[in-house]
Amino acid sequence: MLGLLATFAALAATAPVVEPILPVPAHVYVADTRIATVASEKLAEVSFVAAHSDALQRYLEFALSMPALPPPMARLESIDDNSPIPLETRVAAGSVLVAVRLGDRVTAPTRASQAVATAWLARVALAGGKSAAVSEPWTRQALGCETLASLRPAMNDFWYREGRQAAPSTLEDIIAGRAPEREAFLFWRALRQVLVAPAEQSKALIASAQGGSVLKLIGGLTKSPQDWWLIHRAELLLSRSPVSLGVRESAESLDDIARFVFDLGQGDVLIAGADLGKYRELAAVKASIAARLLALRREILRQNPVYHNSWRTFGSWLEAFGTAKPEELARLWSDYLTERRQADELRREVEAALAAPSPVSK
Repeated sequence: MLGLLATFAALAATAPVVEPILPVPAHVYVADTRIATVASEKLAEVSFVAAHSDALQRYLEFALSMPALPPPMARLESIDDNSPIPLETRVAAGSVLVAVRLGDRVTAPTRASQAVATAWLARVALAGGKSAAVSEPWTRQALGCETLASLRPAMNDFWYREGRQAAPSTLEDIIAGRAPEREAFLFWRALRQVLVAPAEQSKALIASAQGGSVLKLIGGLTKSPQDWWLIHRAELLLSRSPVSLGVRESAESLDDIARFVFDLGQGDVLIAGADLGKYRELAAVKASIAARLLALRREILRQNPVYHNSWRTFGSWLEAFGTAKPEELARLWSDYLTERRQADELRREVEAALAAPSPVSK
């Protein structure tokens, strides 16, 4: 027994010592941009946020002729934890630290754009001797939207289209950051149109970033800031035609171009297209048909696919209006009405599908 114990003791003395296995520290990827140093444990997130930072820098430089910011620099970290707060900002050791939780693919673009806007605004505030979080809330929304629009140009048309259909937010809500992002975007675009010169636009943006009141600026332009906003919002929306139309807009545009009102001697009368052929020798009718055909050729490429065939068949009727026989003209108008009914049915199906609740995954 004693010999066996001695053998075990000798083996234990010569056995190698096993060191405890420690976790390997996560590798942090870093990308330097002119607005902030972007960091994350995920390389894809670093590239994603850095792209938004570069987009904002290009916008500031080329659209506003904004000079480069002096130190302190900012660090923008993309983190992944269970906090419900998507964006946090603090100042430590004289540097701006911004933490962003990107979330899923739906929320990530908006959060990334607002994170880089926050970093830039905080740097501007500190450069002016102010608190990092002193900027007016609308500035982060507006710059975030401009960043998204720089990377996704279709967002411009999306917000303009939404603006035409939605009721305007109050100026008070916009400045306080309580309005939809779209309204802050439109407000900044409207203000830029009034200020005209990039130097003046930059001056107004920097002042708001450093806690100045944009309402005071507007008050110097008008006695009623809210009326000023409503008027300039409407002018802005009317000044830009969307690249493509939504299904409802396409239908409304077709209603307008296919509605015929003429004065035949007893005041304005609404005339159905099927009956208009009786009056095609009138100069006013000829001029109207020619103008509508030009408008249709210009506008048809912007129409929603649901109504494309309706626009096309209406265009065939316009092209044949001056030369076709009455029975051919009637057939073309009938074809148009058939296409229009089918488009309206498809539209109702599409809108019903969009309004239906999403199925709950099991």
